[in-house]
Amino acid sequence: MIPIQPDQIPPSGWQGFKRHWRTDLVAALSVALVALPLGLGIAVAAGFPPMAGLVSVIVGGLVTTFIRGSHVAINGPANALIIVALSASENMSLPGESGLPYAMAAFVVAGGIQVVLGMLRLGKLGNLVPSSTIHGMLAAIGFLIIGTQIHHALGIAGASFLDLLTQPEILLQTNPFILIVTLACLLILIFYGQIENRVIKLLPAPMWVLVAAIPIFYGFRWVSREFSLDGWELNTELLVQIPSDITQSLIFPDFSRIDEPVFWLTVFVVTVVMSLESLVIARAVDKLDPYKRKTNLNKDLLGIGVATVVSGFLGGLPVTAVIARSSVNITNGAATKWSNFMHGLIVLLFVAVFSGLIQMVPLAALAAILLFTGYRLTAPRVFERAYQQGWEQLVILVVTLVAILATDLMSGLLIGIGFTIVLHFIRSGMPLPLFLRYMRRPYMKVVQEKEQSYLVKVKGIINFTNILQLQQKIRKLTPDDNVVIDFSHTRLVDYTVLEYLHEYAEKYNQNGGELHFTGLDVHKTSSHHPYALHVLEKPKPKLIRLTRRQVELKQMANSNSWGYDPEIDWEIAYLNRFLFFKSRPVEYMSNQIGGEYKKLGVRWKICDVCLNEAFISFETYRITVEVLSLPFMLPVFSLEEESFLDRISVIAAQQDIDFNEYRNFSRKFLLQGPDEESIRGLFTAKLIHFLEKSDIYHLESNGKELLIFRHLRLASPREILKMVDYSKKLITKLHQTVTPPPVEPTPDEVY
Repeated sequence: MIPIQPDQIPPSGWQGFKRHWRTDLVAALSVALVALPLGLGIAVAAGFPPMAGLVSVIVGGLVTTFIRGSHVAINGPANALIIVALSASENMSLPGESGLPYAMAAFVVAGGIQVVLGMLRLGKLGNLVPSSTIHGMLAAIGFLIIGTQIHHALGIAGASFLDLLTQPEILLQTNPFILIVTLACLLILIFYGQIENRVIKLLPAPMWVLVAAIPIFYGFRWVSREFSLDGWELNTELLVQIPSDITQSLIFPDFSRIDEPVFWLTVFVVTVVMSLESLVIARAVDKLDPYKRKTNLNKDLLGIGVATVVSGFLGGLPVTAVIARSSVNITNGAATKWSNFMHGLIVLLFVAVFSGLIQMVPLAALAAILLFTGYRLTAPRVFERAYQQGWEQLVILVVTLVAILATDLMSGLLIGIGFTIVLHFIRSGMPLPLFLRYMRRPYMKVVQEKEQSYLVKVKGIINFTNILQLQQKIRKLTPDDNVVIDFSHTRLVDYTVLEYLHEYAEKYNQNGGELHFTGLDVHKTSSHHPYALHVLEKPKPKLIRLTRRQVELKQMANSNSWGYDPEIDWEIAYLNRFLFFKSRPVEYMSNQIGGEYKKLGVRWKICDVCLNEAFISFETYRITVEVLSLPFMLPVFSLEEESFLDRISVIAAQQDIDFNEYRNFSRKFLLQGPDEESIRGLFTAKLIHFLEKSDIYHLESNGKELLIFRHLRLASPREILKMVDYSKKLITKLHQTVTPPPVEPTPDEVY
């Protein structure tokens, strides 16, 4: 990957605002349209007034922006907050007295502790929690969210999820009108990602849910009144409750119980869960940032702590970093922290001007959004992904999930961490005293082999409990050093450590150094995933059963003398060199078909890629792409089909490059790139005519490689053959343009 140059990184502060305010504003508007319904839904699901969620959104934008350590993350209330806030208010409640004011006081104190943690530079403690227990916690939160919203989705007032399970006859009280509203909203959320209409895409799915739910609800309300349908009435209790005076709906903190143990237990849970989520999400956002900027985790803790204190005093929920809205922010072109500030300002303006509209939102619409979110956190794909990382990670996830559902969030998380240690002990095959000694004090030694070349020898048990010791060793080395970490004699290396090391190595190598691993190939793993738990045993080969499509691909490859490999490959770094994948994280690739255009000196590879598209949670796509390695340089560009909305809304840094002499081509295609002059030189008349007459593919050049695909789905063998034929003709045209035939010398030049 070509490293990002310092002059390419957007400046911070006022200079960044002046240079990128247009793209940041577009991103902020998109995020605000997602944050508004989610803020309402999270607050309602947590049992707090709806305005508490919107206060958190507004403070997360207006306050956090100037204190935190992140560049393009979005701050506000998060899904994990639902269960934390709900349990906090329940634990702090007294007979006949709501626990909300005391819970709000606990939020303020928890925010203050986060400020202290940030000032003490303890952000690194987020690495001490195993990744799979975090995934288990999120899955448990998904189940709990679904449980809190079922009665709103069915229109059954006062019924808990436990009531519905133990007394199924209560389901007969379902309000059919509310059920229809819920189902309509769920259908919008489910099929939104499959709709390619750009008018529809102007609004995010949560806003379409509100746009559809309000008229449907009021239409059914008229029907129920007109025909006097007893039991099917749609009263105001089924709507979001906000008084005309917004301040009357807010609940302010009450610190009168600060000397009680239950208060400090609540503070502890809120501090741990919210801090942990922010630190984990900050690392995830860094992966999506196209400029590869790194979040200062200590400043981030400080920022969300200050914002949580301010939000709590104003009657709002705790503030944290949120992954889905951050992904929307990056996908829509945000370059600086100002997009977070603008999104908070936009939500504030909406609340001030259109508060009456909020009172018209059906609770069923918010329930549908949260049910969809909860399902995404607990979908089969979550467990499938964990199994792909090794059966150990799946077991840890499930144990954490069950423990949280059986106890509470904090106890379940601690049980998950404890179980992870027990599992590592069993898999290591070592006596318990030796295991504990190697885990507590593993052998780590840095040996200088030659100038600026180091070998890091590691022995013992290397897992999440001692990851900070490993970080301390390797961070002493400068980016100019060549480093090899030797795991040949390490008994066990866990997922959390390998995940961190691969991410660190990628950034280290981008900065000019070289950091590699050795010795992992002699370990046994239960998965081909590079982060899978490694135990020092000889691996056993595994047989792969081909699907029908894979059999067809293999036959096609053999008949054309191409190579074919059906196995999942996790080494996908070269795909990240393309802009298309910057905001669409690639998980893995499979079904690799390789060949060569020998006369042109071009090697090509076609593969199925599994990637994520960000929305409320990640939307997973599997697409077939072709990557060509070129023996010549091309300008960096992207070419795709253009729509009317593209032509009227291009305000990003890179404008659409049009050709006056080829108006049909310019209307048909969206062509962008940083070097317009070089791109115009490449797109000759012959190339343009070829593109106009051919099928429309997405083309993208990063200079030395070309990315080609047609659909956001898997291609059939016949479509793959057409893609190969298209790419061969395209490369021939590009080769003729880049390397024109030699000009015959004139007689004067000869003599």
